[in-house]
Amino acid sequence: MNTYPKRWQALNFLIAGAFLSPLDYFIVNMALPSIKSAFRASDHQLQMVIAIYGLTYGALVVCGGRLGDLYGRKKIFTLGLYTFLFSSLACAFSPTVTWLIIARLFQGVGASLLAPQVLASIKVLFGSNEQPKAVSLFSSVFGLASVIGQLLGGLLLSMHWSNFSWELVFLVNVPITIICIAGIHFTMDNSHEKTNSGIEFKGSLLLILALLMLICPLIFGQKYQWPWWIFAIMISGISLLFIFIRYEMYQLKNNHPILIDPTLLQYKPFALSLVIIFFYNFTSGLFICYPYYLQEFLHQDSMHTGLAIVPYGVAFFLGPLMTAKIQLSSYKMIYIGLGLLMSGFILCASCFYFQQKPSFITNITLFIAGLGHGIIMPVMMRTAINFTTKEKAGQASGLVSIGIQIGSVMGGAVIGTLFFNLISILGFPKAFAISIGMIGTIQIIGILVNSRLHQYINS
Repeated sequence: MNTYPKRWQALNFLIAGAFLSPLDYFIVNMALPSIKSAFRASDHQLQMVIAIYGLTYGALVVCGGRLGDLYGRKKIFTLGLYTFLFSSLACAFSPTVTWLIIARLFQGVGASLLAPQVLASIKVLFGSNEQPKAVSLFSSVFGLASVIGQLLGGLLLSMHWSNFSWELVFLVNVPITIICIAGIHFTMDNSHEKTNSGIEFKGSLLLILALLMLICPLIFGQKYQWPWWIFAIMISGISLLFIFIRYEMYQLKNNHPILIDPTLLQYKPFALSLVIIFFYNFTSGLFICYPYYLQEFLHQDSMHTGLAIVPYGVAFFLGPLMTAKIQLSSYKMIYIGLGLLMSGFILCASCFYFQQKPSFITNITLFIAGLGHGIIMPVMMRTAINFTTKEKAGQASGLVSIGIQIGSVMGGAVIGTLFFNLISILGFPKAFAISIGMIGTIQIIGILVNSRLHQYINS
């Protein structure tokens, strides 16, 4: 019998809190024109409003997972909610764009405390027979956020309630965080490691610096037209990651505090799961290219642009709910998810290559791709955390979150750069078709890795 009778109620508030992280990515994208007008902000400043959030989140998320292991997931999740609440208020009432950028940084800190606690809590609160349903419900929020973020952003920006415009996309976070703070207080236990070994500060600094050196060049590379020093920083970041892993191995060998147990990465099935997670998150390129294509080439307004992504988002939401009811092995489900993702994007690319405007057929292909995304996400999350113990759940979920974040940033950089460079050569329709076709094609890597994963599991 499960010793956490309120686990399903707690999961509702955990999911609602985790929903804030992707919601703020999608909804703020819709508000950029209004922010630019309000502050007379430059394109670089607008880029920073988006980039600083993802940058901080990606760099600190493993530390957030480790803090949950050490001091209690309820305590750290609540701290993340308070951080998100006050930083959202700071965003909404920013007097300058610089203030807004700094407030967005603290939103990223809050997100890094929220996200890893959910997967880790699922590992601890739920039995193995309940985990698939719990992970599927958690995964569905990403699809829901992609739909609600686009539509709610367009709706709030058109309201002009009490002279507020872009401010509303941040104020909408306030009631959600307050409800979650109250709900978590009454439904969740503060589970954590029995022996608190403290935070490993040197390892934390090494990891944060390595991730910053990897993520920053991806975000700013296009702005500076990819000079040699951008690649030099990325290579240095990769080198620093290897130094971090060697340092953690030394710490573990000498029974010193560690940030991440290096045996997690040495365990091939877990490491291969991270590779699949990394590449399927190249789908972020769609959310950069498609709105730009619709607004700049077809001259559609923000509301119609938001509606255009609905087929993908609805399927992305439904996919995780379906996986909990399908009785197939993870190995087969990974193939199904990646296969739908690949075929949906390639078919969509073919449609746009021969016709310029979205149609019923292109909506069907986006639905197929979104369904694949919705299926693969919970399966990979569940597969990854199943390879860990409850004591390492926070570290593992932090690594999964890093895989998602870096994959999203890399996908946005690679697909976005390809798209913008091809526009002047081939024109908008063909540039867009080739770019999203690349998203589908790159899933072949995940399919090949899944074959290796299956071999390790059965060996």
